[in-house]
Amino acid sequence: MHDDFVMLSVPQSPGKRTPSGNHEFYNKIPENPEFRMMKSFVSTVRVYRTSTVLCALLCLAVALLVACGGRATPPINSVDLAVVGQTVTKVRTAGNEVVVLEERLTSIFENGPQRTLAILQSDGLTVRPYMPPPGWSVVDFAVHPSGDISAILTTAAEVRIVRLDPNGSIRSDQLFLDPSAPTDPFFDYAGGIKDDNALQPALMHDAARLAPLGESLAVVLRTGRNAIVGYRLDPDVSGAYRRAWRTLVEPGSSILGEGITSGSFDVFGQLQNHLRIFVDVDVDVPATLAIGVVNAPMANFTFRAHSEYFSEPISASTGVLLTRVASGDGRRLASTVIDTHDVAELHGVRATPRGFVLVGRVLSELRSDGSGWNAFTAFVGRDGTPGPYSVVDVDRGDVLFDVAPLPSGRYLALGTTGYVQNPSGASISEAAQPLLVLLNSDGSLAQNLGYIGGARHNQLATVAPLNGRWLLGGMINGPGTHSGDAHPKLIVADGFLREGSNLPAD
Repeated sequence: MHDDFVMLSVPQSPGKRTPSGNHEFYNKIPENPEFRMMKSFVSTVRVYRTSTVLCALLCLAVALLVACGGRATPPINSVDLAVVGQTVTKVRTAGNEVVVLEERLTSIFENGPQRTLAILQSDGLTVRPYMPPPGWSVVDFAVHPSGDISAILTTAAEVRIVRLDPNGSIRSDQLFLDPSAPTDPFFDYAGGIKDDNALQPALMHDAARLAPLGESLAVVLRTGRNAIVGYRLDPDVSGAYRRAWRTLVEPGSSILGEGITSGSFDVFGQLQNHLRIFVDVDVDVPATLAIGVVNAPMANFTFRAHSEYFSEPISASTGVLLTRVASGDGRRLASTVIDTHDVAELHGVRATPRGFVLVGRVLSELRSDGSGWNAFTAFVGRDGTPGPYSVVDVDRGDVLFDVAPLPSGRYLALGTTGYVQNPSGASISEAAQPLLVLLNSDGSLAQNLGYIGGARHNQLATVAPLNGRWLLGGMINGPGTHSGDAHPKLIVADGFLREGSNLPAD
């Protein structure tokens, strides 16, 4: 059913500033001489919101031209983009169009995320920025077949959707409203923090994701009530969105705050990973939307609330829940549990020709030398059947952030390797190398492709195809957990987007 009141057009003026989450920090644990500790803890203490979402340097640039009868974007012959002072966290393509999400790293004492959205120009080297309204942060984007781009912006409590044409001009800019959110089911297992009237969780405002449904849009939010809700928005001729359906993906439940005892940077966002959500859509017609969320014992109660509300028992205590939703009418098709057996973090969900693949990291073995965190892959078939689950161990600590299917049925996957983590805490070393691997069809390691990084911490974060080539994005010269303790300016990295050379084509 259409809802005429879900979206409100807003003028191009400063957005309303709203408070954001504030963690409490403690220093009660003595430091290990080999590892400076950044020990995570669960807090039921009330967390007060502080004002302000930092005014992110968020932009969108378009140097691609549109002909009268359709798009005529010039080809990008070679991509070699260097981004000084920001990382590249996501790249997506449509035809010749390349859209990039960049991020300035922030300490745990700053509000974030601070992201920049940009379209690569035809020289493959430059972008042109567009500033969103002050007080708002871009958290995700989607590229439509027409070349239009949808972006989702948040404050600590509010959400808005912006649609731009391929030239970067605003077609629509609308506040996103959901009158049903305050009354979604909530299971109070351990207190915790919630805000019934917010559309982002109290502890962060990076819990909103988009996926293109042709020219329509899938939106997935974790609300202030900690519920996960999916929506389909259909555009009219002006580009303004109307809601086609709303689906409760997961009920709200207690989520406890995590804090740290020392350190100044959250390297993988791992202390907030139990709040983030990951989405993608397959190529079926109509498409299926997949939403992945991790269950983190002692931090959230996703498995327990899901079991109770949907009457679907889950025997696993750690792992990931992937829910599939029909894009046409919003029906929940099914949820699939991936039992990781050990504490795990989800860092990506991508569609494949046969279903969906999930990637992240898992604490396979607690070792005194700080190794033992390994990457993992897990597969879910189109019909929801659980597929292979594989642990990928390359060098000490490993994590996968993104993955792309190859025509042969194998996969190209990327992330970070060679780091160590405090075995009794969460401190991650500054030294870490980029990870680029070829995976077998079951997700197991076939070959380490040996991508060479730069100084300090290195990551490969995102991959996308472009005219038969692969684009790889990430960062070099990044910080570890304690890099900025004495000198905050060391919490910085340099991003890049470039074509991968000599990569497998099948």
